Amino acid sequence: LSNTETILQQLNPFTTDVSSAISNGNINRSSINEFQMINLMETNKTIVIDDSCIVVTRSPIDGNKSPMLKNIHISNCSKPRHVLCKTKSIFFQSEQRCLSKPLTFGLPAIISNQLTHELCLSMCKTLQTTLAILYINKCYCLNSDLSWMLFTKPHYENYQKKDCGNPCPGNQHEHCGNENTIVVIENPSYIFSSKDEDIDKITTFTSDFAYDTCIHLNSVNQSTTYEFNLTDENDIHPRHCLELCTNYKQKYALLNSNKCLCTNILTKKKQDDPFSSSNFNCTQECSANYFYTCGNPTNSSIYSVYVMKIKCPLGFQISKDERRCVRADVSTKKSSFSTAQSYCKSVDGMIAKINDILDIQDILPKSIFTNDVFDTFSYSFHSHIFNNTKYFWIDRTSDIINNNTTLDHSIGRCLQTSQVIDQNCIVLRYERTIIHDTVMYERCFTESNECSSMSAIPVCVDRHLEFNSTVIPSTKDGDSSMISVNTTTDYTCGDDEEYHLMDEYCYKIFFHETTWQDAKSECERNNAMLLIPQQMKTLNLIKFLFLRRRSYTSSGIAHVGVIYDNRTHTVIQYNTTNGNTLPNTPNPNAIHTLCEKTFRTRYETLMSSSTVSKEDKERLKTQQTGCAYVNFRDDFELSISCNEIPCNQLATVICQKSPIRKTRSIVAKRMTRIIIVIRYPKVIHRRLTRSFSRVRVSM
Repeated sequence: LSNTETILQQLNPFTTDVSSAISNGNINRSSINEFQMINLMETNKTIVIDDSCIVVTRSPIDGNKSPMLKNIHISNCSKPRHVLCKTKSIFFQSEQRCLSKPLTFGLPAIISNQLTHELCLSMCKTLQTTLAILYINKCYCLNSDLSWMLFTKPHYENYQKKDCGNPCPGNQHEHCGNENTIVVIENPSYIFSSKDEDIDKITTFTSDFAYDTCIHLNSVNQSTTYEFNLTDENDIHPRHCLELCTNYKQKYALLNSNKCLCTNILTKKKQDDPFSSSNFNCTQECSANYFYTCGNPTNSSIYSVYVMKIKCPLGFQISKDERRCVRADVSTKKSSFSTAQSYCKSVDGMIAKINDILDIQDILPKSIFTNDVFDTFSYSFHSHIFNNTKYFWIDRTSDIINNNTTLDHSIGRCLQTSQVIDQNCIVLRYERTIIHDTVMYERCFTESNECSSMSAIPVCVDRHLEFNSTVIPSTKDGDSSMISVNTTTDYTCGDDEEYHLMDEYCYKIFFHETTWQDAKSECERNNAMLLIPQQMKTLNLIKFLFLRRRSYTSSGIAHVGVIYDNRTHTVIQYNTTNGNTLPNTPNPNAIHTLCEKTFRTRYETLMSSSTVSKEDKERLKTQQTGCAYVNFRDDFELSISCNEIPCNQLATVICQKSPIRKTRSIVAKRMTRIIIVIRYPKVIHRRLTRSFSRVRVSM
């Protein structure tokens, strides 16, 4: 039985439902009554495509009667007929609403003249946000407060609109709002996604800020908190309060009506229950955007707390405490503190400042401490334990105070320490102990003086992200003052409407194929650079645009603006006309790792092939470079390859450039008054337990 016939058996009840829906909706029924479908024959779980097809005819619809479907198998399919397409909807259990446009949006995730519901929702699913919002040719991905969205839905009724605006630029059968209307799609698939603190936070797509919690403040400590009043209704928005906080190097933004508080000291609670009663106290809509809460309308002591999400530069990843971007390449080791400092500076960072040596666990991902064979050893390998110590360079300082009480330091301090130490040198090793006549080896940290002799890993952090200041400087004479901070309000890709903004870059697809060097030159003539995706997930979104061009036939391959040099084991990216070496990161999906792996596989295949001439092999030995590309027609997960040897393959040109930012000033009044203490309403505290990784050795 063909798969096509199986599908046809399911069409009658489906057609009945559709017919009823069409009748109730007063929509003109289609006059197309003949369709052509490909004939897929399934034999022994193998799908075979032949030249035959199935033609389906539908009887004319008469009144309220359901149409009859008939099909016939034919061998000559040359006659042009309509085709019937089946797609898998991505809107399962997603509710769509048409609402009035809020006063202020955040930054768009997509700007495209091919915008569709599918493209917008795909982006927001990638960002793992709860709402996807379409506004003409722009897509916004919002993280609305969980309890606010699930249990106060009736508040949407105040903004409900019957007219959903104009058709979407990429699909005339969908609506994308107008100047005064937005289309909102709720995306519940990520609402209940759990947060696994053990997973390394490799730099990924993310919305620029997030709701954190709802708290009650009896008073505010002015020595650790900035206090502002937002003077413009359009600025009463979490992102704008966060812009003020970021300007003063503060992590948390607290909002009640137009009052904006900024602080770094906020005693964090465990994420025990998203439905705890405290979260329902923040019910006041923010004036600039009703999708967010700004405290409580009847209690000025209740605040909604927001935090700016960190976006790390290439080669860095978010630290475990989510306060900074960190880089610790296990393959990079330095023999002195000064060379470690220089290395961090060379990657546009600075060496991490740490007070307590155990705080290194707040910065580095757990995999740094547990990779290789560092977790457990059998007795026969117990001597190998001492060969798996790890040394780290840090900047030891007493100026840093760690106020985050939720982070669990699973690795403790060694009981045995060296008599001579270097305060900037930390070692992770196993310590031998005897418990109940059993020898145990337990991981621990201690100071050491062996970082120079053994060489140590520099722990670098992004120098542009520092939230360490805990004391707020006082204003002169206690006077209030007006503060103005510039913020980015929108993006544009310029006058060329063929560019599409995806997250933070503009992309343009030139629908012709050429060589890598010619593609690079063409992008440079457009004041852009050849495609270099900062995230692998970017490729999936570009693929959507790539495959939508119906009149374009190609190999499915697109150039990527990097070259791998096997002689130096480096990846050169071309931002403009000059090449810069990309960092080698521990991320297996990083461009450097992918390029090295794919090039070597291809190179070894060519060098061992009997069909490649000796002359070509000699030429390969001297060149040893490969150009990067991506195959958008790959059935597996999209990935970058650097095995184009030599670089003469024809492929599609995709150019990339930074968007033009539109900015305006946020004006706020800084307030000065003395108040103290932060308290959560009825928060249940759980006792933190210390866990150890031990190795048991039989005596």
